[in-house]
Amino acid sequence: MSAQRSGAAAAAAQDGVIPAAPLRGPTYGRALRALATVIVLGLLLALLRLALDADMSAVLWLAPVLLGPYAVLMTASTTIDAEGICQGGLLRRRVRWDEIAHAKVGGTPLARRLNVRTITGRFVSLRAGSPQLLAAFERIAAAFPLR
Repeated sequence: MSAQRSGAAAAAAQDGVIPAAPLRGPTYGRALRALATVIVLGLLLALLRLALDADMSAVLWLAPVLLGPYAVLMTASTTIDAEGICQGGLLRRRVRWDEIAHAKVGGTPLARRLNVRTITGRFVSLRAGSPQLLAAFERIAAAFPLR
């Protein structure tokens, strides 16, 4: 790791970018989770109707296929702590403070994210589903600008 990046991580710690206590929140926001709920309920009702109307109970195996990813979306969380940023879910992502080369906030209004480029060139995209996480992402992006 370069001395410049090591200094950036140390400065971020002093500036309060790295929280004293872990900050944890949902990976996906309320609006996206509500939209997912509506879509999954609609698909489940359609499956049930198809199974009952056409006596096709074999299609009911699709319910777990829908509910598995839905459960992950509803329970996934992002944590910012003294070691770095971690996101759970289908794909677990973790980036340490000393690995961050630069960071930028982006995404759509329904799915805001922190796009991180590490010192090794790896690209990591982490999502924020709460105003507190998004504010922390903004501070992180300010502390690790593109140089």
